[in-house]
Amino acid sequence: MSNKVNIIIPSIQLSQELIFCLKKIEKQKFRNFFVTIVLDKKNFKLKPKFNFKLNILIVGKKSMSYKRNFAAKKFQSKYLAFIDSDTYTGNKWLLSAIILLKNKKFNVVGGPNIPFPNQSYLEKISHYAKRSYYVTGYLNFRKYKANARLCEWLESCNFLIQKKTYFDIGGMDAAKYLGEDKDFFERANRKDKNFKTFYSPQLYIHHKERSPYKLLIQRFIFGTDIFNIIKFKNNINSFQPLLPILIISTFSFILLYGFNLKLKIYLILSLLLLIQFLIIYDVMKYIRSVKIILLTTILINLANISFGLGSFLAFFGLNKNLIRKIYLKSRNNK
Repeated sequence: MSNKVNIIIPSIQLSQELIFCLKKIEKQKFRNFFVTIVLDKKNFKLKPKFNFKLNILIVGKKSMSYKRNFAAKKFQSKYLAFIDSDTYTGNKWLLSAIILLKNKKFNVVGGPNIPFPNQSYLEKISHYAKRSYYVTGYLNFRKYKANARLCEWLESCNFLIQKKTYFDIGGMDAAKYLGEDKDFFERANRKDKNFKTFYSPQLYIHHKERSPYKLLIQRFIFGTDIFNIIKFKNNINSFQPLLPILIISTFSFILLYGFNLKLKIYLILSLLLLIQFLIIYDVMKYIRSVKIILLTTILINLANISFGLGSFLAFFGLNKNLIRKIYLKSRNNK
């Protein structure tokens, strides 16, 4: 079992994206691993043969957290590696991760989720929007190959950890369909004040980007989880998730307060112009095309409106079962 890695891929069913992901895993330089895919159902026979051991587990309609925990418990290994079915890895991904974990300075390692090279025009706009501070906040470094650093948490589509450490923390909360990765790292940091999560650009994966429509659905769903987002982050890090609520609240105050009509129009237009200036200034750091800058700016605005709407509905007690249904539908259409 020495240094054995269990690469765990939860999914709803077999797909061409998943097969492509497995074919890329074949090229890993580090060879002491096996792969476990966990599905709701097996919808067709997996014909390709791979140069590694592949386990297929069928568990029915369970959360991705449940599937990760189930696969981690099922087989013996020293390390666990988590990726998604719509990703693929570089050939040194596993080797670089094991080197970092073996030096025992870090409890968890992972890297950025960069887009597919052949992404569509609209997927490219979605990626640029998610790379902006005004969508993903101070965690936007996870959307490109930024400098290596310690960080608060990593997304569940790309991190590696010792199996013992994973279960000492309690694994992922199987009841959670949303924010399970943030919850996991929050518990890890509470349990051990010296818990170290390390981001390395060498541990990049390619992650299929969502369409703009699916990005807006995702932001709405994330908005409904606003209480957990604020609870997890601290001080200045809490500011970005509150931006959509602050902006909507400011607009509402201007409209409802007893200003005269001209002053209301002036204040709203001034605020809108300031917001657009800040967004455009941010995206110009990594986009050169004027057309893409404008389209990305529009999508960032819509993403924040969607997030803000979800947050407001959460404040007014949006039914959790309804949120879960929206989330599951978005996963099915991913």
